[in-house]
Amino acid sequence: MSNGTFPDDESHVIFTDLQGIRRRGIYRRDQGFQEIAETELPKKEEFFFPEDDIAHWEYEPESQSE
Repeated sequence: MSNGTFPDDESHVIFTDLQGIRRRGIYRRDQGFQEIAETELPKKEEFFFPEDDIAHWEYEPESQSE
């Protein structure tokens, strides 16, 4: 993970799961990493990845305002 910490809540990130698949999404402190699907999905079918299932993450360059 990036410096052993987690992104700010509601941050747009690029993350890699433990299987080595890179994904684009949003970090939600209460649910983990949420993948942004290319197509519109019903709420119940959104994909969340627990923090323990993430090998690496980084802020999306255009969303980082620091």
